[in-house]
Amino acid sequence: MARHTMQQARTAAHRPAVRRRRFRHDEYVAVDLFSGFGGLTKGIGDAGFTTIMAANHNEYKVQVHERNHPDAEHWIADLVDPDASDYHSARDLPAADLLAAGVSCVNHSLANTVKAYEQGLTLFELEDPDYEARVTRSERDRATANCVLQYAAKHHPRLILIECTTQLTSWGPALPGRPKVGDGSTYRWWLNQFDLLNYDHKVLYLNSQFFGVPQSRDRGYWVFWDKSLPAPDLEHRPVSRCHHCDKDVEAVWTWKTGIPATGTVMYGKQYEYRCPSCRRPVVPPMTPSLAALDLTDLGTRIGDKPVKTFKDGFVGPLARSSMARAERCRRRFADFPAILMPAKGVHGSERLLLQPMATQTSQQETAILSTGPVVQPLWAQGAADGLAVQAMALAVDNFQGAARGAGEPLPTQVGSETLAVLSSGVIPYRKNTLPTLHSEAMPTFTSEQIPAVLTAAGWYKQNGTSPDHGTAPHPLTDPLGTLTATDTTALLRAQWQASLAELPLEDCFYRMMAAHEIGRGCGFDVDFNDYRGTFTVWGSARNQVDGFGNAVSPQVGTWIGARLRAVLHQPEVAA
Repeated sequence: MARHTMQQARTAAHRPAVRRRRFRHDEYVAVDLFSGFGGLTKGIGDAGFTTIMAANHNEYKVQVHERNHPDAEHWIADLVDPDASDYHSARDLPAADLLAAGVSCVNHSLANTVKAYEQGLTLFELEDPDYEARVTRSERDRATANCVLQYAAKHHPRLILIECTTQLTSWGPALPGRPKVGDGSTYRWWLNQFDLLNYDHKVLYLNSQFFGVPQSRDRGYWVFWDKSLPAPDLEHRPVSRCHHCDKDVEAVWTWKTGIPATGTVMYGKQYEYRCPSCRRPVVPPMTPSLAALDLTDLGTRIGDKPVKTFKDGFVGPLARSSMARAERCRRRFADFPAILMPAKGVHGSERLLLQPMATQTSQQETAILSTGPVVQPLWAQGAADGLAVQAMALAVDNFQGAARGAGEPLPTQVGSETLAVLSSGVIPYRKNTLPTLHSEAMPTFTSEQIPAVLTAAGWYKQNGTSPDHGTAPHPLTDPLGTLTATDTTALLRAQWQASLAELPLEDCFYRMMAAHEIGRGCGFDVDFNDYRGTFTVWGSARNQVDGFGNAVSPQVGTWIGARLRAVLHQPEVAA
């Protein structure tokens, strides 16, 4: 009741554009509903659309959006409930070429379906006696997805892009005996309204990890275009390696099971990618979580954290469930210096740092569990302390000086091949296949594939009897040199996984992912250590995490937006 009173005290607030924008006749403009932090605004902006208006009910998120998109006007308003004191109708927003909307995930998630259907008010002046006979008004009225219908009925934008959880497809009255699963009848009615408004459509199921985002985030994207326009090319064909054909191919998006009753559609379970030639599954390249993590901060040693007494009577540095999960993760990944683990019992799964992180939500629920030393792959920026560098550049012919770490500049290169690379860390190991050698290309990692640890890293040979001659290290792929009567050749080994396996949990380090790491993991160009990003955000970690977790991945918006813009700006064809 108190919350209702607080909402009634607020009125809709219009905020003019901070910076005046110059209009051009060839500019395609967009309006963004439920804009949040502006993931879709950024995405379609990079694709060539200029957002002139954005609306959201959360004042903080509007302020962040306004700072990053000062050319746009903004509304802080409730677009759903006409009786709310801060209501502003979507019909009264300006017309645009493209309507973008990140409609609410809450009302369509399995956990909140029933609650959502118990609330709501009128839709708009749309007569549909057949629909009214089948479902109640309150079932359809609450959904923010209907605001898109309101706007489309008034302004008829040529293009519409909607993002939501895939469970939108189960929108409807609950199935008998399954209170968290709808029958999809309201969803089908909703889609039919766009057909009546003269739109064609396509539903896309895409995972952000295949668009350069270090996060496995499955979402649905509903694309509508006026029937007078040509259909956009919305087939996602990422270049992937087919090991059976031994070549790079444009992978084909393919169903495995179809859409279940829950509406949940996930990569690897309901769909996959296949080679267009041999039709075998292929795995598109993906971005590891390492791209978003700041490994200069390994957290606090668990044994050094203050001991607390929790509500269930458990006494320890972390809650009973957290300690149990950490120990399970430590045992499962005993060979690896650091992993990501869910900090809550019901969300996510354990991930290696070479995998994309699990879907980030509006809550800070992912932790980093580390043994302290972290192996840094060559593509990571900088190097962490501890086990230090995964690879070293070594002088083979002894003309180039001492060995150098991967983070150091190479010495002067001469005409002869005088350098070698020695690895002493993690090499790829494909599940159910053979390990790759240093001379082979690194295979694609999937969520089920595990890398292995190299224990014998290289050999080295004493060159002559004088210490001045030094030694010549070699990778394991080199043949052994001539073996003489003196003991001149040795094997270099990295024996550290056994130490990790025996390490007690109290000696591991633990911390939650920071807000800027989550922002980077969600695809936003945020400040990161000494790097200054283009996306400006402030406020508490809770507010930042909420904003990032609810945001659309900008990179996916760019990919779809570029294909929509191509529909409006076709090259002229000679008669």
